[in-house]
Amino acid sequence: MMISNAQSLKDTLAKLPGVQSVDDIKIKNKTIEYISFNNESFGRLMFQRLKVTDSTALFDFYFQGLSEKSRNLFPPYPLFSPPPNSVEELYSRIAGWGKDADWTFLNLTKDERIIGVCLLKRYQPEHPVSGLAVREEFQEMGLGFILQTIINGQARLLNLKRLYATVAPDNVASLQVHKKCGFEETGRLVPRYRYKDGIQVVDGYDVELVRA
Repeated sequence: MMISNAQSLKDTLAKLPGVQSVDDIKIKNKTIEYISFNNESFGRLMFQRLKVTDSTALFDFYFQGLSEKSRNLFPPYPLFSPPPNSVEELYSRIAGWGKDADWTFLNLTKDERIIGVCLLKRYQPEHPVSGLAVREEFQEMGLGFILQTIINGQARLLNLKRLYATVAPDNVASLQVHKKCGFEETGRLVPRYRYKDGIQVVDGYDVELVRA
């Protein structure tokens, strides 16, 4: 009997450490809309696809939930690169990005508060990229592994053969998470950019990884 995409994703999530149950999953047009599950450390958590109405919560997550260092390591264009000056500006960016079918951005929420985010963006069909970030107070608690596992699942829903990620060489925790999720280093270094006084500058070089 053929297993549905939702059931396959549910089975994958249910096997993760700390996941007690997976209650509900909705997939639409090969894209995750939401997943509700229970974790022994955090209680009920939910993945939800980003909507324009999340702009206030996402603005808070980015500027209050992440340290400056974490923000520099997580600048998904065009939502946060350059950093938005207001909730209204972020709202407009979400609305614009939402018209692009080649991306998926998921919030991980607890009690309607965003505690993590993950994304998949196909800038080029042959080079889809992923990214994730965890609210500072919840880092090093296993959420990065859950976030990346879900994005890997989203890539499978879209039948993507490869998935890329870039990680700062000194970000040992993130490198470990990605390798645990099946990524391998390609040997390439990719420039990382940030904005200084409104000007985009190279802030260093990240390690590129690929999951095939």
